[in-house]
Amino acid sequence: MDIGSPGIVGGAIRRRASRRDLPQQDPTRRPGLDTSGGFTLAELLITIALLAILAATMIPNMNSNDADRLDAAAAEVRNALRFARSEAMRRGQTVLLDAESTAGHIKVSDISCTSFGTPKTVYDPRTKLAFDVDVSGGPYSSGVTLTPRFMVGGTAYGGVVFGATGAAVDACQVTGMNSKGTPEAGSGVVLSLGTRQVALALDAATGRVSGP
Repeated sequence: MDIGSPGIVGGAIRRRASRRDLPQQDPTRRPGLDTSGGFTLAELLITIALLAILAATMIPNMNSNDADRLDAAAAEVRNALRFARSEAMRRGQTVLLDAESTAGHIKVSDISCTSFGTPKTVYDPRTKLAFDVDVSGGPYSSGVTLTPRFMVGGTAYGGVVFGATGAAVDACQVTGMNSKGTPEAGSGVVLSLGTRQVALALDAATGRVSGP
């Protein structure tokens, strides 16, 4: 056969052209790895693992934040009880600590539980305003639930009156200003947030508060 014939030459040219027209494989591309778009299985697994690690690190931080907020709330309540006691001793007359009339708040007023009329304002030495501490909504204790437990006969009441000697002389049902008698053992304030809880105990005989 004459290899110089036009048919043979044309066929060879067409074969060479068709090989040049084939798509060339990227030498940097790893076999089996689809980079055309989306995520590969390996990338998805890595992302899930990172999210799991992030979630695991956030849970202790949340618990730590809860503990910090409870500590801040306990400090506010402890300071309020001590302030009411010191004011009663300084003034030489009864002072009422009210943790009942406004949920989550502690107020202090110059009045007894059997008094009627307008109490004298007791000022917060920090703010120079009427003493009213928002425990549940404070910037460092938000979300904490405040439960006053000034006990008489097994019943908890929301107010306590300090006398001139500093002793807690009366548990008070603030709504209606009903005197209930001397607070019993187990009196104090309970603070809770989620599953955590702390309690501040009040010794009625001395008016002193103890707890975290």
